[in-house]
Amino acid sequence: MKVVVQDTATLRALKPLELAAYLRAKGWRQEADLNGKGSLWLLKSPGGAEFDVTLPAKRELGDYVLRVAEVLQTLANAEERSQLDVLRDVQTTSADLVRVRAPSRDAENGTLPLDQAVAFVERSRDMMLAAACAAIDKRPFYAKRKAQQAMDHLSHLRMGQTERGSYVLTILSPVPPELRPAQGTLLPVEPEDPYERLVTRTLMGALKALEGAARDAAVEGNMAPFQAAVSRGVSANLCDAVVGLSAVSPGEGLDIQVSWSRTRPVDNDTPSKVTLGSDSIPLIEEAARQFRETASLEDVDVEGVVTRLDRGPAASEGDVTITGSVDGQMRRITLRLGSDTYRHAIQAHDERRTVRCTGELVKEGRGYRLKDPRHFEIIAVDDASE
Repeated sequence: MKVVVQDTATLRALKPLELAAYLRAKGWRQEADLNGKGSLWLLKSPGGAEFDVTLPAKRELGDYVLRVAEVLQTLANAEERSQLDVLRDVQTTSADLVRVRAPSRDAENGTLPLDQAVAFVERSRDMMLAAACAAIDKRPFYAKRKAQQAMDHLSHLRMGQTERGSYVLTILSPVPPELRPAQGTLLPVEPEDPYERLVTRTLMGALKALEGAARDAAVEGNMAPFQAAVSRGVSANLCDAVVGLSAVSPGEGLDIQVSWSRTRPVDNDTPSKVTLGSDSIPLIEEAARQFRETASLEDVDVEGVVTRLDRGPAASEGDVTITGSVDGQMRRITLRLGSDTYRHAIQAHDERRTVRCTGELVKEGRGYRLKDPRHFEIIAVDDASE
């Protein structure tokens, strides 16, 4: 039975320029402009059949819904597909569509327990944020303070309807359409991908590198393959997200697939699907832990109490040890301070006051060292209670 899309709101939501982009991407050509109210598009199929559609120019037109329904029907006939399949593709013409699939037995009917569904969405968000950060600067670990550009990108992502096939979460990442140079115009260099496309490409490249790193690490028995994959976008954050997603289907693994925006083609070297087997998850989880343990963190605010002072009789600088929280656990953090700031540390130690300092946090033995310490201050009682 053929399904006919008749919902008025769904048809009116389709935008004229997105429909035009879909037609162009599918090989249609605009034949004529209809006095600004629409345009006539033609297609000659490989089999020789000819099709034509009238594309309305504005959603405010009284017959817009009727015309769009006719366009959808003609596209379904030309592509020999259902209107629902065509509709789904038209809706994602200007976006990269990321499909995250958990082949869980609990999700065979297309549903998940509510708690698992919430966790699945949250870890999918973490995965996209890790890719957005890596598209800017590739690091083994991104601390709580993320780049503003990455956070802004996250706010533009949209969650689509879930799909059957165990449990499939869809994420739409809008991508600006590609505009070819005007005829006769020569560009000095190949134009770079916009940030939105770079994020999706980074995601798939990083997941592919993660798959290979897990395989190689199982053979070599060390972290070297994961460390080498950092240059491809692998991070502790991405590893944690993958481990969290796999928890929905323990023993079954995970696969992520992208349908690239039709308005901006992608090269064949970029993977469109990555599958991570369940046997790789323990390795990925351990890699995440080691990344977090060894990575240096820039611009970290450390807060705690001074528990040790160490300065020679004639030295101008001295080491100060603070006991404070790192990743939710109390740790010893050592920093070197100049003579003036060191006096404040002595005061804080004697008065058992809380201090705060900013710097680059690096793992050192069983504790941490705060390099390039700055803004050392004794916290007022009111600030400490907040």
